[in-house]
Amino acid sequence: MSNRSISGLLAAGIVVSAAHLLAARLVASDEAASETEVRQVVEKSLPYIEEKGLYWIEKKKCVSCHRVSFMTWSLSAAARRGFDVDLEKVNEWIDWSIDKGIPKPEGDKPVATKNADGLTQQLIARVEYPADETRDEVWSNYVDLIINVQRDDGLWKPAGQLPGQKRKLAETTDVSAVWHAVALTRELSSEGDSARQETLKSALDVAVKKFSGRKEAVSTEWYVAKLLLALESDDDAATETATKDLLSLQKPDGSWGWLKADPGDALATGMSLYALVKSAEANAHDDEAVQGAIKFLIENQREDGSWAVKGTKEKKKGKVEETAVYWGTTWAAIALLETLPVVE
Repeated sequence: MSNRSISGLLAAGIVVSAAHLLAARLVASDEAASETEVRQVVEKSLPYIEEKGLYWIEKKKCVSCHRVSFMTWSLSAAARRGFDVDLEKVNEWIDWSIDKGIPKPEGDKPVATKNADGLTQQLIARVEYPADETRDEVWSNYVDLIINVQRDDGLWKPAGQLPGQKRKLAETTDVSAVWHAVALTRELSSEGDSARQETLKSALDVAVKKFSGRKEAVSTEWYVAKLLLALESDDDAATETATKDLLSLQKPDGSWGWLKADPGDALATGMSLYALVKSAEANAHDDEAVQGAIKFLIENQREDGSWAVKGTKEKKKGKVEETAVYWGTTWAAIALLETLPVVE
C-alpha cells in the first residue's frame, strides 16, 4: 500500500474543519518536538504503566479490556525502541495474559470467552511483542475464539465494563466490531491455510457489512478504529476519507476528546496520534496535526508519569477516574513510541 503522508493528503485538497486549520497555524508557529523530548516523556510514563498494570495482575487477577494487554503492548514497544525494559518480566506477563485469556474446558463444552476485546488487543499488540514462535498456536487459537463468539448479526458483545460507557451501546458494539476487524484483517494477511482464509473472510464480510452502515459517531474511537481498519485493508480511498474525518475532530490545542464534544484528553489524543502516524509515511512525523498531538501530550503529563483522563463510563464521566487514566496513559505512550525509530 502506498500510504500518503498527512501533509500530502492536505495538499491533495482535503478540506478540514476551521478548528483543525487553527490548530495547524498554532503548531506551525512553534518548533517541532524533539526526539529527546518524546523519549523523556515516555521514560517518565513507564514506571507508572508497570506499577499499575502489575497491580491488576497481582490484586485483581484479571486481564481486563483496558489494562494488562495495554501494559504488555506499551512496554514491548518501548523495548523495541531502546528503552530499558525487563523483557523477561514482560514475557511472563504476556504468558499470564494468555493463560487467563484462553477459556478452560468445562466437561465436554468449551467455555465461551468473556473477553474477546482483550484477545483482539493482544493480537493487535503482538507485532511489538518479543519474538516467540512458541506462541504462534496461541494466536491462532485467539483467532478461532474471536470468530466463534461472533454473533449471528456479524457483531460481538462488548466485553467487561465496555457496555457501560458514556455512549450508546450500539456505538460501543460497532466500535468493538471494528477493532476485531482490524485484528482479523491483519491475521488474514498472514494466513496460509485456504480453508481458514475463507473462514476469516466470511467473518469479516458479515461484520463489515453490519457496522459500515454507521456514518456518524459521538466518540473519537470510532474514527480511529475506522482509519486503522482502512490501513489494514490496504484501501487508499478509505484511508484518505478516514484520515480527513479524524483530522476534522482535532481541537485547537492539538488534542482530541474521547467523545467528540469533550475537552481533549490523553486517551483520545493517544489513539488519534497512533492512527495518524500509522497512516503517514515514516518521514512525515513533522506534520502539524501530529506535532500538535505530541505537544499536547508533552505539556499535559503529570508528575507521576500519567495523564489525567475523565471516566469513559456513564457513571464516572464527570471526574478523573483511575482506569481511564491508565488506559489514556498507555495509549499516550504507545502513540509517542510510534513516532520513534525501532532499534534493531
